[in-house]
Amino acid sequence: MTIILGILLAALVVLVVALPFLREPSVEDDRLDAPGEDEVRRLGLVEERDRALAALKELEFDHRAGKIGDEDYRELVGPLRQAVAGALRAIERDRRYVQDMTAFETPDLPAEPVPPPDEGSPPVPQPVTEPYPPPDEGTLPAPASVPEPYPPPDEATLPQE
Repeated sequence: MTIILGILLAALVVLVVALPFLREPSVEDDRLDAPGEDEVRRLGLVEERDRALAALKELEFDHRAGKIGDEDYRELVGPLRQAVAGALRAIERDRRYVQDMTAFETPDLPAEPVPPPDEGSPPVPQPVTEPYPPPDEGTLPAPASVPEPYPPPDEATLPQE
């Protein structure tokens, strides 16, 4: 009887320990950096702005490439520009978003060194005198004849065909 009770108790302990691993995970977002409601709203506005800007850029490119005529371009560019402006206004309405986008912190840079005081123009070097006068053209020695690197071959030593 005690053996059966021990086996049942061991099976119950194993079941209790394994229960968290056997159940299905919850559908809630369990990320530590999950965006909050405000962040999700801001990301939606930024995505809307980016989509409208991309569509406007593509329309401009197609018009310049000649794929879209002038009349079609004029009809399509207005609503796209309004969509971009609306998305930008929606982002700017909330002051929390504007601070993130426009805040600029200046880095702490070391002070620039002070330049030395002006000491005037740099010194001009004195001309160097030559130790002897240059030679005259007529007193230069004639160049020695340059010997041939190889003597011309003898007619007798050349192979005959």
